[in-house]
Amino acid sequence: MPVTELCDQPRQSRPSPALLIAVFAVSMAVLGFEVSLTRAFSVLLRFHFVFLAVSIATCGTGLGGLVDFLLRRGPLRKASPPVVLVITGSLSALLMPLTFLLLFASPLSAKLTSVWVVTALCLPPFLATGAFLSHAFAWFSAQGGRLYFADLTGAALGSFLVIGALQLFGGINAGILWGAGIAVGMLVLCSQLEPGRRAALAWLPVCLVLAVGGLLVANRSGAVVNLPVLPLTDDPNAKPLYQELGDPKVGAKIVDTEWNAFARTDVVSNRGVEDLYVYTDGEVPTNMLRFNGDLQALLPRLQEFIGYYAFQELRPDKVMLIGPGGGLDILLSLAVDAKQIDGAELNPSIPRLVRKYGKLTGHVYDLEGVNIRVDEGRSFISRSRQQYDLIYMALTKTATTTSSSLALLESYIHTTEAFEQMLRHLSDRGAIAFVSEHPLILMRAMLTAVQALETLGTPRQEALAHCCLLSVQPEYMAYGPYRYLMIVGRQAISPERSRQLAADCIGTHLVPVYFPGAFEPEPFPQLTRKGMSDAQFVDWWNQWQGYEGSQRLDFRPCTDDRPFVVDMSVGIPPQFTRFLWAVLLLAALLTVCVTVWMRRTAPESYPGVGPLGGSALYFSLLGVGFMLVEVVLTQRLVLYLGYPVLTLSVILFSLLLGGGLGSLWSQSWPAGAGLAKRAAVAALVVAVGALLVYKLQPVIVASTLAWDLRLRCAVTMALLIPLGFAMGTPFPTGIRVVGAWSADLVPWMWGLNGVNSVVGSVAAMSLAKLYGFGSVFMVGIVVYALAAVVAVMLSKSKAVCEAEAAAAEP
Repeated sequence: MPVTELCDQPRQSRPSPALLIAVFAVSMAVLGFEVSLTRAFSVLLRFHFVFLAVSIATCGTGLGGLVDFLLRRGPLRKASPPVVLVITGSLSALLMPLTFLLLFASPLSAKLTSVWVVTALCLPPFLATGAFLSHAFAWFSAQGGRLYFADLTGAALGSFLVIGALQLFGGINAGILWGAGIAVGMLVLCSQLEPGRRAALAWLPVCLVLAVGGLLVANRSGAVVNLPVLPLTDDPNAKPLYQELGDPKVGAKIVDTEWNAFARTDVVSNRGVEDLYVYTDGEVPTNMLRFNGDLQALLPRLQEFIGYYAFQELRPDKVMLIGPGGGLDILLSLAVDAKQIDGAELNPSIPRLVRKYGKLTGHVYDLEGVNIRVDEGRSFISRSRQQYDLIYMALTKTATTTSSSLALLESYIHTTEAFEQMLRHLSDRGAIAFVSEHPLILMRAMLTAVQALETLGTPRQEALAHCCLLSVQPEYMAYGPYRYLMIVGRQAISPERSRQLAADCIGTHLVPVYFPGAFEPEPFPQLTRKGMSDAQFVDWWNQWQGYEGSQRLDFRPCTDDRPFVVDMSVGIPPQFTRFLWAVLLLAALLTVCVTVWMRRTAPESYPGVGPLGGSALYFSLLGVGFMLVEVVLTQRLVLYLGYPVLTLSVILFSLLLGGGLGSLWSQSWPAGAGLAKRAAVAALVVAVGALLVYKLQPVIVASTLAWDLRLRCAVTMALLIPLGFAMGTPFPTGIRVVGAWSADLVPWMWGLNGVNSVVGSVAAMSLAKLYGFGSVFMVGIVVYALAAVVAVMLSKSKAVCEAEAAAAEP
């Protein structure tokens, strides 16, 4: 049956397959577009900036529903719904590639470090998408379960397809590609229109498909749209790569680039330097040294790196490298005749690029005894049964940006639990060596290692004797990020051995920072002699440095529950706080204004302020609760699956697919009396199900950690799909309840749910910083329980009972 005929029937009519396909395509594309946009920004800018900029933009999906609400009350009151859907969908398809053109191929590229410019450019496609989806849900509100099924399953497929798109096309081209996906969906929708309207509207998606296809072809051959090379040397939001490219003294030039779902990897040459440098998402580079197979000839250069000190003193036979990068760490191992060199490199592009430049690197990844796997370091160690003489990690980063309104994945390689696992995997003479570019990261690592040793049964004062710290000479600090070194031994360092290590440090033109019993300048006596706790030491250090108020820093050890290793700020970052309050204020203001306006202008049959406010609160709680639960699940399972991007994809797919099936099942619930009570039960089931997953997940992970990755993915899906099934039922059921009052209410509720989902993602990271991810998950459970309470109260209101009775009439 044509969409126009269906739309002229009561809202209980079933949406056509064409409309379901269109909703599916739009949901798939908007998730892919968001991830691609974030992936592109993550190369240029710091992750806090990316999170805020794209989160503000993705609020547009919710705000689009509110725009649709206002338009339905005004200019679009008598407009044909299928026409509105085709136009808003086509507009979204047009704005996606246009956003990338404006961001990366126009004079506005010079403003990419302005959060307001980025927000203004990224907001329009999300507004159009939100308007399309809310309009579809408003027209077929009684069929919310079926539409939500198409919405969630489309997003589920998008969560997997975006991985392939990023692998094949890169962040820029993948972002452009999603516009064509929506255009195809609109073309399918046009095929169901009556002939006159079909002829008038079908040219829009056809032209869009051709235009996007042409832009992709042109961009793959000529790089019409690409990340700009900007003079960002003085901008704190810019990544090191773009600071280097903007410095004429360095003469940096990108000679090779590879995109994948994990990151963009750039190979860079500097003027007058024979080595190459490999940047992952523009972060601190790893060295790709020129090596012709003669280690003796290369040895003087290797000895210049501070990390060589650890290899020289320990002379390890078995080495574990966490993030071997461009091959420097392998060469350091070979230089001391290590027999077994294992490694875990998270970025799959780096091994390929090192092999691609094999003539320069001496095919270092393929030398005898070298076994480097693409894996997350902590996950690899937790599954390993090996004992190593040295576990070495240099400049390992923790912050990895993902889909901004979903989560900021934190690595777990520098937490207390990580150091415990590494210490357990050391031989009797083994040690951990950690290279850092910042002294406070080094200090935090030392306190973390001491805490891990305490957990394993070593008294605190003795644990301090397991550590030694050193740095490069002050005049060499500006020549590279390899500046500080910590060595933590499985055994305590004797005073004689400590003095010898300090003498060797000075003899190799390095600077002693702390050697137990041999060299303990301030601030270390506060730990070794006065026996301060970590909290007392940090407080004393801030007073010693004269830091007060907002200047105070916190470098106490981090745990898996609060793994924010590189964030030294006290409390929530101010950008997050301001954004969180702004979005909460926006949601509250919209709720009050729209409620008052509707009571003044709407028919008397509309519900009162109480039911309207209760419905707004219900959908707001669902938006917040979903994100709180999802963010924590993503964080907790990254160790289990190993790869951050794979973790996010599997979790999203599982929750969204389960949610789609749950929403489709909820459509079988009969309209009429009791539907609001069913919404309450659905929200309560989510709370109970989330609590069960929270309790079962550690047990399941511990018992299956050694399984093959594919089996671990299957276990994750089996754990989360039932939870997703439950999470997919409260929203469409609520849509059916408010749709029975008026279809005009649906876009408003859609908008509040979307805006508050961004509130949930920001709140999750902010609360986790203060209280840990475990507390955040419990808050998510409580939020769903509150949504159930609100639904129960709504079910008892007179307006809801009357609307349900009317909906039940044949």
